[in-house]
Formats: sequence, structure tokens, C-alpha cells
Amino acid sequence: MDCSEIKLRSIGIGALLILATTTVPFLLFINIIPFAGIIISGAVAAWYYIIMCQVRLSPSEAFVFSGITGITGSVLSATAQFVLVELFDFYPGKETAVALLEHSRTGSPENDSAIDQMLETLDAPLEMSIPAFIAAVVVRTIFFAPAAGLGGVMTVWWLKNRAKKK
Repeated sequence: MDCSEIKLRSIGIGALLILATTTVPFLLFINIIPFAGIIISGAVAAWYYIIMCQVRLSPSEAFVFSGITGITGSVLSATAQFVLVELFDFYPGKETAVALLEHSRTGSPENDSAIDQMLETLDAPLEMSIPAFIAAVVVRTIFFAPAAGLGGVMTVWWLKNRAKKK
């Protein structure tokens, strides 16, 4: 397998990890630390490409490479959300939000009534239009590409420091 195939495979692996950490119920907990799943996905993609091809990437090259992974993952994530909402009336993250809200109950009537209102909002019927889908792709790309790129830079930094120690 040549490096161009490995590059595509590593972008695909990173994009699938982004899809998993933004769509699969309870895997979304990874992203409680802001964008942790996206950063890890970019790091894994860069690591796989560097190790399998035995290439050196500068931090800026790793940022761009993992940023492409973030763009691909954001398109996959928004597409999966659109399909799940339109075909199955399922919003990714609903279970996670419900679990967090239930966990935040304190017993005070004011707080519990606000939580009940939020839970009712989560039970509202779902619908996603094409403009909303396009907006989801754009917004996710704006946030996911730099976050995944940061993961690639962190991988290069980690591998360089590891090589210095040896």
C-alpha cells in the first residue's frame, strides 16, 4: 500500500472517530471536555499516517492534514445527524443531555422545574431542513477542523519529544 492510500485511510479513520464521538450515544461524554473527541481523532489520524508512511510532518503540515480530517468528519457527522433526524426521529446526543439533566437535579423546586422544561424541550418533534443541514456542516467545519488540526500538532510534538528521549 502506498502513502497516498495510507493518507486517505488515516483521514477516513479520523473522520470515523469524529463521527463516533459526535453521534454514538454516551460516546458524546468524551466531548464534555470541549472537543476532546475531535482533538483525539485528529491526533490518531496524524499518528497513523506518520507511523505507517514513516514521514516527517511539520506542525503546520500536521495541522492542515488533521484539519482535512476534521472537515471530512464534520460532513460525516452532519450527514449522519440529518439521516437520523429525518428517517428515525432520533437526535444524536439526546440521551447524553437527558442523563446530564437528570444528574443535575438538586431537589429544589425551582431548579427541578427548569430541568423539567428542558426535558420537555428535548422531547419535542424533530425536523431538519436542507438549509439547517448546510448550516450544521458549516458550523461543525468551523469548529472541528481547527480542533482536529490541534490534535495533529499535538501528535507531531509528542512524537518529536519521544524521539529526543531515545
